[in-house]
Amino acid sequence: MKAAVFYGIEDIRIEEREIPHIGPDEYLIKVKAAAICGSELRTYLHGHAKIKEPQILGHEFAGEVVEIGENIRGLTVGERVSVHPGIPCGHCYYCDQGYQNLCEERKNISIHYPGAFAEYVKIPGKTLELGTCVKIPENIPYEVAALGDPVVSALNGEEMIDARLGDSILILGCGPIGMLHAMVARLKGASTIILANRSRNRLELAKERNLADYYFCLESDGDLKEFVKKVTGGRGPNKVVVANTSKASAKQGVEVVAKGGLVQLFAGFPKDNPFLDLDGNLIHYNQLTVSSSYGSTPRQFQLAEKLLFEGKIDGASLITHRLPLDEINKGFELMKSGEALKVILTYE
Repeated sequence: MKAAVFYGIEDIRIEEREIPHIGPDEYLIKVKAAAICGSELRTYLHGHAKIKEPQILGHEFAGEVVEIGENIRGLTVGERVSVHPGIPCGHCYYCDQGYQNLCEERKNISIHYPGAFAEYVKIPGKTLELGTCVKIPENIPYEVAALGDPVVSALNGEEMIDARLGDSILILGCGPIGMLHAMVARLKGASTIILANRSRNRLELAKERNLADYYFCLESDGDLKEFVKKVTGGRGPNKVVVANTSKASAKQGVEVVAKGGLVQLFAGFPKDNPFLDLDGNLIHYNQLTVSSSYGSTPRQFQLAEKLLFEGKIDGASLITHRLPLDEINKGFELMKSGEALKVILTYE
């Protein structure tokens, strides 16, 4: 089979590999569509401490089941499926509490197991037991189903901040994840959504998709605090999502959120210097909550796919480029330049 193999920073090579052999507790998927994730772009540019090269990346994908192990139940050859990359153990303290995203033994496709930037990917049968394998209706394109993972990440974030009717929400960062936050927040009833981003190009893409009520370019539109106060009745947004890895954005979120508000640190920060310069007095005297969001649970993944299947989340609107697997390096360069939102790799 053809595979795109990660050997190190900015070094992905197209190779011929054997089709994986499955065991009795595994199944094999012929990949039909895979998306390049922002976290994979970071791996491509900076490496990943948990990935042992060479490794096949790719964790946002969908495809057709072509082989099943003898112990696999509830799945048949020919079915169309999307699989969440996170595989919790299902029995540790956190799994028992419903926080499978915090599982102590969680494994990940494309980190602990070879991923889907290949024509075939082998999947542990445990995904069926846990509910992280979702069957795709015949009328849904594979490329849409492949976006379940980014959608569910935003869904977890919006559930964590309890987005609801009447909320004014500022989203700092207008990449695909920031845009998905806006979509989910709107679906949950948020009354005012503000998207802020450093470059205007991404804001224009969001505006074309009618994702927010207000758009603010951090480079050229003046003072963010004054702007958000103006459009929220003088108070500022009651919830802020920091949907990027900038430490400055975390600081800014605390400075512009309304009294009694909440700031969510959705993304991770640079590993060599993750410490944040947040004003403790602002947090204390304004009675702010600073929270976070990480990963998702099987329940949420099933819901995210349902929202995609029903068209309540327009995943297809985020797809800006489609490339054959052979051109994966071009896809990474498109993302690096900021030209692309979601790049879909095709296999036929």
